[in-house]
Amino acid sequence: MPGIEIIMKIGTPVRALCELIANALDEDPATTVGWADGVLTIADDGPGIPEEGMILGHSTKTMRQIGQFGEGKKLACLVLARSPEIGTVRCETVGYGFTPTVQRRRLLEGLVPSLSGQGTDVLVYHLHANDRARGTVFTVACPQQLAQEAIGRFRALSEPGYTPPAAPGTCVLTGTPGRVWIGGVLVSTMPGLLASYDLPLDDKGLQNRDRTVIEAGALRDAVRAILAASENDAVIGRFAGHAIAGGKLREPEQFFADIEAPRPRVAWRTWGRAHLPANAFYAGHRQEEAVLDLQDMDYTRVTASGLSDHQEQVLMTLLGVEVARVRQQRHYEHHHDKTTWVPDRDLTTNERDLLSVSTALVRRVIGPFALDQVRVYSDSEESPCADGFYSPRNGDIAIHRDVLADQHRTLAVLFHEVGHRIRHRGGGRFIPSADYGDRSRGFEHMLTELGGLLLEFLADIAAGGTLPEPATPPAPTPTGNRRVRLTPADDPAVPVSRRELARLLTDRLPHALTAGGFTDEHDLVASTAVRPVYWNLLTRPRPAGFRRQQGVSTAWDYDKVALLADAVGVRPPVVWLASNLCEGPLHGRRRDQWGQPGRWTKNVRDRVERACADLETLGGAYATHIPALRALADGTTPAPTGDDSWQAPVRALIVLERQRLHLDRADQSKDSLVR
Repeated sequence: MPGIEIIMKIGTPVRALCELIANALDEDPATTVGWADGVLTIADDGPGIPEEGMILGHSTKTMRQIGQFGEGKKLACLVLARSPEIGTVRCETVGYGFTPTVQRRRLLEGLVPSLSGQGTDVLVYHLHANDRARGTVFTVACPQQLAQEAIGRFRALSEPGYTPPAAPGTCVLTGTPGRVWIGGVLVSTMPGLLASYDLPLDDKGLQNRDRTVIEAGALRDAVRAILAASENDAVIGRFAGHAIAGGKLREPEQFFADIEAPRPRVAWRTWGRAHLPANAFYAGHRQEEAVLDLQDMDYTRVTASGLSDHQEQVLMTLLGVEVARVRQQRHYEHHHDKTTWVPDRDLTTNERDLLSVSTALVRRVIGPFALDQVRVYSDSEESPCADGFYSPRNGDIAIHRDVLADQHRTLAVLFHEVGHRIRHRGGGRFIPSADYGDRSRGFEHMLTELGGLLLEFLADIAAGGTLPEPATPPAPTPTGNRRVRLTPADDPAVPVSRRELARLLTDRLPHALTAGGFTDEHDLVASTAVRPVYWNLLTRPRPAGFRRQQGVSTAWDYDKVALLADAVGVRPPVVWLASNLCEGPLHGRRRDQWGQPGRWTKNVRDRVERACADLETLGGAYATHIPALRALADGTTPAPTGDDSWQAPVRALIVLERQRLHLDRADQSKDSLVR
């Protein structure tokens, strides 16, 4: 057969022996293989070789077995029978045995034309009956070197307890690097690699009929997938240490940019924190001045000179090492306040009284979320506004001291700046928006809304009504009349579930720092390899619907939230739900449909369902809130904006966490009546 002749030209006795060993391991993982007295013996306890097993191309192998094409044993017998290095080959299986030989014959007794007239080699099985009830034994007379080379290609024979790896495979650090197995069978060697790799049996399609990898790109992708998924400290140490020492990497092992999953990134960050100096930095392009400056201040430069600039940048990001210029900026970073503030004690009695009455009136009419801290200044370069400005960084409103000479001007400035603040931060029925600046349509819309609200109150008063009572009393402060800025956990514009989550995390933080051996909050967050903005969104929450023009606006990624939650010791589904449930009626909808009845988007429902699955795993009281959460996601339970009552299920979960962590305190429910 032409096909047999082609395989014969590339077949070798070692590969033929490997085929027999692979067949035996497929039938019995406890197969015994050994060489003694010039004979290699391969014995399994399988069901034997049926009649169909003698047919070329017939195979019943599954994806969990080594075999694939249904040709291995037949071609192995042909190669061994023709090889001058091999002696007699015998097989004893269930019910019969055979000895393969090669005989030269003319096909159909010479009726088929032949160019050489010498005929062709034909594989002949000499069959005999036996009484064997189970198992197959092959004996092959061969040199010891051939037998040992074939046996050495199988991890199952040299490593007791070996099992084929699951996807994507495993990185092997022991022995000679550069070997590539598929399901424990050696298929390739590549000098220059730092490690060896065992691919899962699902990847056996990457090999051809003589068990060699057929495409370099497929091998590269398989190796990178293994390394990118690894959380093994030894694997990370080998590659990170090699790169930092100036070593180069062959293309299949240039995998740093492929590491995207949160937990492998945590493992890399953890290795960096454990093995690199705390004051480490690396030099970016054209940052020589920053490098010299940092070195003068005893910072430690880390390099990866064997990598390209891009690979070095990716590696250093994984390890948590900052580039020189950023590190320098952090060192010198100071808040240069360009505003001259007027302390409360320097205000006159009339100025202080007018400011107090005016701010109280604004909070009473618009809501407690309208104002937080109002500061007085005498000169500022912060804003071109002459009478006041809003600071989006901290939510403060500033008013010029000269304005406090007139009540009308004071109220007008406060009204104007409150429009900026509410449009930016939201609160009550108002949704945050990025277009809060002067001359923006969003700000104009907000002034219209606030003006309409004031006219409603005037109409009520004209009809005999009164102004609404304040929703919350002013917070007492130890500094007399000075008002201390509210924390995000106390900001009434923030949904109550986010506020209570922030208190839960900050109350738990001291214990987490002690238990984990972290120096501070930043150290803990850095250990997770999650961007600090996620932690800030959890502990310094924003109103529902807040959207940055660029960057992350919500702690939406479940895996990243789970890493932070685990670091603090709080159950991940509770943290994710407390932070994101309030976004359910908003996410993925047009702004004019926010808070409207109906099912939440599939993206939201899928994440809520994942959290519910984790709650079900926790069981007990946690699982009792699953129906209520699903009813919200399905739109069965309304979730209007400006009303926090529908967040009761997640608030109950927070209470459970406080009880489990022994964080109960008298004021944990202080927001229970705040909406």
